[in-house]
Amino acid sequence: MLFFFLAAGMLIGCMQQPATAQDSWAVYVYMCGSDLESMYGAATFNLNALRSVQLPENVKFFIQTGGAKKWHTGEISSDALGRYVYDQNGFREIAKLENANMGAEETLKDFLSYAKENFPADHKMLVFWNHGGGSLDGLCFDERYAKSLSLPEVRQALETVEKANPEQPVFDLVVFDACLMATLETANTMHGYSRYMVASEEIMPESGTDYAGWAGALAQNPSMGGRELGTILCDTYIPHCTENEGEDMATLSLIDLAKVPNLNAAYEALGREALGAAQSNPRMFYTTFDRVANSVENYGFNSGDLWHNMIDLGSFSEKLTSLGTAADFTRAVKEAVVCRVVGPYRQHGMGLSGYYCLDGSPMTLAKYTTLPGASPSFSNLYENMLAGSGDGDSWYHFDVEKIEHTPVVFDQNNTATVTLTPEDANSIREAAFHLSFLDEKERLVFLGSDCKLTADWDNGIFRDNFDGAWPALNGHFISMEIDEQQDDYILYHSYILLNGQKCYLRISFHEETGAFEIIGAHRLSEDNLLDRNVLQLKQGDEITPLFLTSTGEYIHGDSFVLEQAPLLQDEPLPDGTYAFAFQFTASRNDVAFSEYGYLEIDGDYLHVIPNEP
Repeated sequence: MLFFFLAAGMLIGCMQQPATAQDSWAVYVYMCGSDLESMYGAATFNLNALRSVQLPENVKFFIQTGGAKKWHTGEISSDALGRYVYDQNGFREIAKLENANMGAEETLKDFLSYAKENFPADHKMLVFWNHGGGSLDGLCFDERYAKSLSLPEVRQALETVEKANPEQPVFDLVVFDACLMATLETANTMHGYSRYMVASEEIMPESGTDYAGWAGALAQNPSMGGRELGTILCDTYIPHCTENEGEDMATLSLIDLAKVPNLNAAYEALGREALGAAQSNPRMFYTTFDRVANSVENYGFNSGDLWHNMIDLGSFSEKLTSLGTAADFTRAVKEAVVCRVVGPYRQHGMGLSGYYCLDGSPMTLAKYTTLPGASPSFSNLYENMLAGSGDGDSWYHFDVEKIEHTPVVFDQNNTATVTLTPEDANSIREAAFHLSFLDEKERLVFLGSDCKLTADWDNGIFRDNFDGAWPALNGHFISMEIDEQQDDYILYHSYILLNGQKCYLRISFHEETGAFEIIGAHRLSEDNLLDRNVLQLKQGDEITPLFLTSTGEYIHGDSFVLEQAPLLQDEPLPDGTYAFAFQFTASRNDVAFSEYGYLEIDGDYLHVIPNEP
């Protein structure tokens, strides 16, 4: 029963309003197809689901299409912007426009203006359909023009067409059928223009929301308001994701935008208190602060050259127990998120994410400061955190070169230990061990990193638990890198070729059962952007592991075909020479490695090589 409950999703705090009069509804759908449509027909999938619903006379959908090189629906042109109506008389084209960039502010403004003039209603709903990149990268990526809408552009387009009115916003509900948009910054963008917002903190599966489910409910009861309809969107989401094999990492939140001013005030107060608390011992404060931020759920892709920098704000503040205003902000989040549904690997958030400089980059911070509702105090806090006090000397910055090449000591049981001073240990936010093997070209080939070690932070002593085994997929070793560690599970990723396509494979490890589970694979574009489609590995798939070398290039491991259902489990490593190091990460995402220790595996025998081979 517990498994079924988790797989079906978790409904938290979802409340509905009583029905009122039988009013009219107009739903405006800004459908930027992008590669989701041209490659996979995902927009067509959702349109077909919508068209399965028989609408009453007082419910109409106005849909604008574009942004894709190819549309799989015959009625929709691939070489023009299309405008369509779906109502009780069916689906029909009402205008065909010259192609334009769906990721441009002007195109969105024209769409909103036309909708306002031609489709008035007692209740209005706005749907953004496409990719989403969180607060920093916006949404509605047009693959023809390689451009997305930024949140400031969305806000400006709204302001051009409508006047913000928090007491009587123009929309009952705005829905982001796009990844990573359940953010405080998105809520600030829509404040004054919508009563409620539905969005996902995490990457949304390609199947999106359940159009047949929520549109069907609206058709049956047009008397409902935005809160009730938003609740239905949440109620139907996880079962819809489960049906399409994408529920494991799914999230969806219904946010009351009337609570945004209170959210902002509480967030600003938290930032001011944090700024003050950092004054007495900046290094200690910022390291602790950064540890907390990296311990909560983070969303999207946060590795290599691509960082979405989105964390769950409610659980972040809940863990900041040393700050008195943190409880006020946590309470404000819980009041604003009136409904939240999640899959089994997203149980630890509260439904609202926001920017945190996970990558330690001043460039992402500069982008954050331009967003609607960006917090002045948190902007200052992050600036101090990244750049120091401003007097030429860093407030707290820990020079990781101090611990670079720290000696590794092996005991008689081949357990590796590294010892830092307590001061240095309390200047880093996380520790892991890093494993490589020496290939025939004498290159180090990275197997990956793991956090399964023993850490005595007070005394700066770190010991590994390496036992000569590593995860293998159906008997073939793959690289594994940590994404996130929670009390009950660890999330990893691995790069593979799946039937020739580069993919980002998500994996979990259950602490209680000691077993791995393959969550699914996301295709990667040439720009290393994650595709929304969740691919499940299956018998007959061809897998090619990808490994990073010490020269900075990825090489292909041996390809193999899954002859049976996929199974990932620890297996003894083959004979050879392996390099082991501790990996320490400080605030600002600076990384240092201890010196390497070298191990030789020969059958069941594992021994330390005294000198570098």
